[in-house]
Amino acid sequence: MRRILTVLLLVAIALAAGWTLYQWKRPSMLVADPWRAVPTRAAVVLSLPDAWAGWDRFTHTSQLWGTVEQIPSVAASGRVLLRAAERMEQDAALRDAFQGTPVLVTLLRGGGNTIGCIFSGILPTNDKVPLHTITGLLGGDAAGAQALAQGGTIQLAPDSALPMLSMAIRQGAWIIASSPEMMEEALLQWEQPPITGDPIFASALLTLGGGSDGHLLVHTGRARHLLHTWWRTELADGLDLPIGWAALDLRSRPDAMLMSGLLMPESEHRLLTALPAQGTGQHALARLLPSTVAQLQVQHIADAPLWLSERHGTADDAAAEMLFHWVEGSMGLAIAPGDATRPTLEWALLPCSDPDLAAEALQRFCQDALPCDTLVHRDSRMTRLSAGGAYERLLGKGFANFEQPWWVLIGNVVLLSNDPDALRASIDAWHDGNSLAENPRYTTWHERIGRKAGLMVWCDVARMRDRLAAGMKPEHAADMTAEDAPWTELGGATLQLSPGQRGHFHLVVGLQHAPLEARSTGVLWSTPLDATVSHTPHIVRNHTNDTREVLVQDDRHRLHLLGSTGKILWTRQLEGMIMGGVTQVDRFRNGKLQLVFNTAEKLYLVDRNGRDVGGFPVDLKGGATAPVAVLDYDQERDYRLVVPTGDGRLLNFGGDGLAVKGWEPASGTGASTNMVRHLRIRNKDHLLMVDATGKVRLLDRRGQVREPSELLLGEGAAVQHMIPGSTLEHTRLVWSLPDGSLLEATLHGTPTVLVPGGKGTAIWADPFNDGTGAVVHLTGDSLILLREGRPWLTRAFGNELRGEARVYPLSKDSWAISALRPTLGQLTLVDPLGHDLEGLPLPGVVSPAIADLNLDGRRELVTVTAEGVVVAYRVPAVSGPEP
Repeated sequence: MRRILTVLLLVAIALAAGWTLYQWKRPSMLVADPWRAVPTRAAVVLSLPDAWAGWDRFTHTSQLWGTVEQIPSVAASGRVLLRAAERMEQDAALRDAFQGTPVLVTLLRGGGNTIGCIFSGILPTNDKVPLHTITGLLGGDAAGAQALAQGGTIQLAPDSALPMLSMAIRQGAWIIASSPEMMEEALLQWEQPPITGDPIFASALLTLGGGSDGHLLVHTGRARHLLHTWWRTELADGLDLPIGWAALDLRSRPDAMLMSGLLMPESEHRLLTALPAQGTGQHALARLLPSTVAQLQVQHIADAPLWLSERHGTADDAAAEMLFHWVEGSMGLAIAPGDATRPTLEWALLPCSDPDLAAEALQRFCQDALPCDTLVHRDSRMTRLSAGGAYERLLGKGFANFEQPWWVLIGNVVLLSNDPDALRASIDAWHDGNSLAENPRYTTWHERIGRKAGLMVWCDVARMRDRLAAGMKPEHAADMTAEDAPWTELGGATLQLSPGQRGHFHLVVGLQHAPLEARSTGVLWSTPLDATVSHTPHIVRNHTNDTREVLVQDDRHRLHLLGSTGKILWTRQLEGMIMGGVTQVDRFRNGKLQLVFNTAEKLYLVDRNGRDVGGFPVDLKGGATAPVAVLDYDQERDYRLVVPTGDGRLLNFGGDGLAVKGWEPASGTGASTNMVRHLRIRNKDHLLMVDATGKVRLLDRRGQVREPSELLLGEGAAVQHMIPGSTLEHTRLVWSLPDGSLLEATLHGTPTVLVPGGKGTAIWADPFNDGTGAVVHLTGDSLILLREGRPWLTRAFGNELRGEARVYPLSKDSWAISALRPTLGQLTLVDPLGHDLEGLPLPGVVSPAIADLNLDGRRELVTVTAEGVVVAYRVPAVSGPEP
């Protein structure tokens, strides 16, 4: 219990300030020194080189942010920074001034058993950003800005859920404190030698590396005192920690927070003294434990007598020889928390190189005067030690719960427990395979964080919540047990310690996002919409951090934007369904992207927050009959938005929402149901449209006929692709007709039937990337890939396929075809051999969208279930370079 508190302390500290994490791009070259505001008694210092950009990136990529954001104070901090980010979005001078400026977050013990917080950073020197603008971001006013300029301290209330903050400015640096007392301490420290003058702290700073998302420095002794805020005094005071500075590089991943670095002790400690001689090793103890185990501590033992002497100062006596001298390998302590139906079970696991020697040594306790009780389970003999408290006397309080334990030998490991049911559970796990080693919550995390260490402590936070709450003060324990979120969304918390060089120790700390709810291990996130969805999601780019977001419209015509972590960023009601796709444009030519789309009634241009951009929406008189075409003739972001309407017109609007002057399109025959397409041949622009009769028309920028075309697609034709050629004569169209047929022709050629009319649907695609293309035909329960008119791949599913298949490039040399099985509510992706990709089929009723949402180098498949839940699945890794 005590060691796991250390893990949770370090993790909680990282998450409390985690919303500001970003890349460690470069050292600050500014003169002001925010380190001068960090008190020398600081317990934790988080160093962040670009807090504003980092907060945006972290909150858009980390699943852990969605978890901790459910804590009111964290959510309030997020709201403050969101308002500031929105202000910076509209104020280029403010954005440029804060870009790349460093921020330090300091935690220390406050008065009244509280934790104080001090933020310090560089004050922008850009004359275009007045001081009152900066203070206004935190709820200040012009009077406050003037007081700051004169060297005063002001009080700010940035959010009703946060306490009053104190702010001051000193020699080009800003300081914000969580209370006047903390501000007073920061200002007093400003006049004293900085914390960077401490030799051990300075050495810790030098060990930090580049390429991480931030840096965390923790003084273990002072950090232990921070625990008094939440934990019962006897537990916090009972922590026996090495005192010194831990310097950790932080790396934020979509589903985890990882920290690694060095522990630099200030003095000797028995735990650290014992580590170097014992070395490091991997363990396989999970195979001996049931899957209900939620906490495991492992210590590598190479020389048991030496470890006893250095770690516990235990004499080399007969008891030590019988109980422990034979131990060699990874020794463990494990806990499976109980509930209303089962008790808490605990194990000690003692490995050995000679099982017979270990059994013989333990049997010496069974004497005529003190015989040992025995039990048998599945041919394994369990024996109870006759001497009480022997292991506690030998190994200390960590073995206090093994008063008179039962023991059993499984393989080369002796297992101890006071409850024989625990040993029975281990024997069953060994024989039946239902062990911790088969629990994906444990195995996936440990494969990722690594198994080799001198000392390792792991805790499944969600499953240990009630036991952890038992060690907290009553008011905090009540909060923890009453709220399912965020605790049920946290997975493994791990601490690893190993010997290093020059008296330093390697330290690794990690926290996993792994919701306790049962779900597929391939799920990245799932978000319910409270409505069904019938259309494929759209993938759009967030221009501030380059992550990908999901735009989905439900059947109640509501449009939702979901971030790369699945959080709904905004929702707005539309009067109809979006026709076709969504296009991103940069209307103001400043790097900020907007969304263009249309319904039958209106043409929209909305910003990243879902708000209409000036001049939009535009009412489409006559009603749109096809999706809007977004044209940028000269790639200068001078957009033209062309929409056909039901009265036979072809409307053309600029990026300002106004009708384009000089646009006088030639009259057609009826309303077009196809989107206009742009083709540039020999520096001439051609707008290709298809009228209601299926006749192809080639127009110029004014809408007049540029060149005649005799190609007639047929009534009701739906153009699927236009394949540009070097001339109009070599440009090809592929289209389908209402009878299901698929045809192809050059603009001046004769149509060729690729798939005759009949049952099913067909699409043209180019999975082989050779320009010749292929046809994907869905008919009945079969998917057929035709190449040069001949079947290249055939797959029968046994259930009717509906909808439209799509081809997705997965790597330069690999692709997959989607198929929907509506009677089962499933979708799958078929590889070039006709096999389902690993982990598929999946629940889904619409064709998926595929993209690397969170920029972790692995793509996600986004679809919607029959219940209206948007789900992002991790696409199985495919060998080969990106397409």
